[in-house]
Parts: sequence; C-alpha cells; structure tokens
Amino acid sequence: MANVSELHLVQNRCHDTSLVYEGKAYKLKRAGRQKYWRCSKIKRAVVCRAVWTNLDVTTVIKRNDHIESCPVDEHLAYKMKKIAVLTKRSAEEAKPIPAIYDEEASAAFSNKAAVLEVDNPDTIICDFETALIPAIRGYFPNTRVQGCYFHFCQAVHRKVGELGLKTRYRQHEETRRKIRMLLATAFLPVPHVNTGVSLLEAGTTGTFAAIFQYFRQEWMTDERLPLWNVYNVTIRTNNHLEGWHNQLNRKASKSHNGFYELFELLIAEQGVMHTLRQQVLSGNVTVGDLRRFNKVYAQKQRQVARYTGEYTNGRRTLEQFLEALITQKLEVLQQHSRFFKQIIYYSDITPGMFSILNY
Repeated sequence: MANVSELHLVQNRCHDTSLVYEGKAYKLKRAGRQKYWRCSKIKRAVVCRAVWTNLDVTTVIKRNDHIESCPVDEHLAYKMKKIAVLTKRSAEEAKPIPAIYDEEASAAFSNKAAVLEVDNPDTIICDFETALIPAIRGYFPNTRVQGCYFHFCQAVHRKVGELGLKTRYRQHEETRRKIRMLLATAFLPVPHVNTGVSLLEAGTTGTFAAIFQYFRQEWMTDERLPLWNVYNVTIRTNNHLEGWHNQLNRKASKSHNGFYELFELLIAEQGVMHTLRQQVLSGNVTVGDLRRFNKVYAQKQRQVARYTGEYTNGRRTLEQFLEALITQKLEVLQQHSRFFKQIIYYSDITPGMFSILNY
C-alpha cells in the first residue's frame, strides 16, 4: 500500500493529469471501480508497468513491474509541477518566459531561506546570476550582496578570448599588464574606479579598445560596479564554498543520489562541521590543524592591505597602486580564499549556492 504522500497527481504537457509514483509517471487508461494507469514510457508493443488505484487516488491496489530500461527520476513530480506552472503562466501572462522563470526561481530561493531560518546576514557572496541577486536583495533587504571576485575575473578573461586577444595576452607584455591592472581596479574605492579604467584605456585602439568598451558597458553601471568592487573586503570569493561542494560530491561517490541518500550525507556532514565548530570555539584546534588558512594567501592579504593604506594616505599614486597589486599575483587571492572561520557557518546552515558571512 502507498500513502497519499507517495502519490502525486500532476498536470502533464498535454494538459491532462498524470500520476507520479516512485519516480515514474503514469497515464490514466480507464476508470471503473478502480483507476488503471499505464507507464508513460510505454512504446508500441513494449509492455511496461501498470498501477491500479482507488478512485480517489489515495491507495495503490495492485501493480506490476517495469521493464529494466524504464528510467527512475525521484524528482519527477517536482519537475512536472514546475513545468506545468511555467506553461500555465506563459500562456496567461504577457511576460517573456525567462522573466517568469526568474520570478519562480526568486520565490523558490525565498522559500528555502525561510525554511533554513537564515536571519539577515551582513554579507552574502554569490556568482553574478541574473535571478539570484534580485532574490537575495528581495529577501534580505539589509544585507550587502558581494559578487565573487574570482568569477568576475573569469568573466573578463572569457571576454578577452571571445575578442580574439588570447594570443596577444600571452605574448604581449603590455597587453597582459593592462588587463591585469584592469582587474585590479576592483581594489580601488568605488569613486576612483572610473579614473583607473580611463587611465588604462588611454591610447588603446582596435580590438584591444573593445575590451574596455565591454568593461564599461557590462561592469561599470551604477548597479553593477559595487557588486564586483572589493575595496577593503577581506573575503572576496566563494571558492571555499565551491571547494566544499567538490568535496561533498567526492563523498557522495556517484551522480544523481536519491533524496534520502543526499539527506543522510548532509546529516553526516553537519555532524562533522558541528564538531569542528566546537573545537575551534574551545581553542582545541588551530587554523593550521584545519588546513583552512593558506600562508601564501595570508601574506598576500597583508600586502594588499598595506598597499591599500599607502594609496589611501597618498603615498602611492593610483597607477603605482595597481602596479603593486599585479606584482602580487592576484590569482593567488582568487584561488586561496579559504578562511577557517567559514566552518562556523557550516554548522548553522547547510551551504547552497551562496556563501553567508557575518563580519
């Protein structure tokens, strides 16, 4: 027997009703004293599973087996419901489908945050996702949204490739220097960024000038600029979080884990992080023991702070400041932002696609 929670009636693409049960979809073939459902994957003479339910579709009365090639999707009911919502809204509303999708994604994000009881963090670091940032701002109006510096650099380098400048970047020192200094403008105070970009843009022509045109249009709008600016920001990337995702994937040992397998994995991870949190707070574990703090990163961080102070105090010009930053190989700062204090937050909220930092 199956209870109500195992049986889902969902609208399908033909605007009929399908039954979703144990990761399979069924179409209603006939109804008498019982309802007879056939697997939606049936093709021609291939006989697949059938299910008989009561008329209210609250109980499975009888069933037979699926063929071996019939796929199982434990998230099928959820997917079909979302597709039905998008289909219905796109037919009834004049909005473009991407806008409807963004609204649905925003609502889903807000609902998840409410369930997890995330309470107004000071800062959230995230990728530059179209739907994610408005969702964060809508649900956390008093929270600062910080774009990930690594993903900002990645996007600019991708554009360099699209414009056919990869070879020139590798072989031409001045081109490489200017692009790296362009990325370093993220470390300037927001009011100084335009001056820095103009300084680097002067004298550029042709395809190389196009990278600056792209940079201004894509990254220097009033709304966009504060997202990627990291002036006086300590933690600039969400690489530590993506590293955690990779580690969790390795622990899972396979793709497409079922819900309960994932749930057990997260419970185990929660226990590990809770223990680490208690050890850190009690002083029984050092930063070195946790291997969360990279010495090279720490040294670079101190140097960036010193250069920033010298620029702020007028002991370095803007150009000297940017030059000093690129000599420190900012890639190190992009790749090694793994502060041990992030462990504190792992025990309070299971990480998702964003990183929450309370300064």
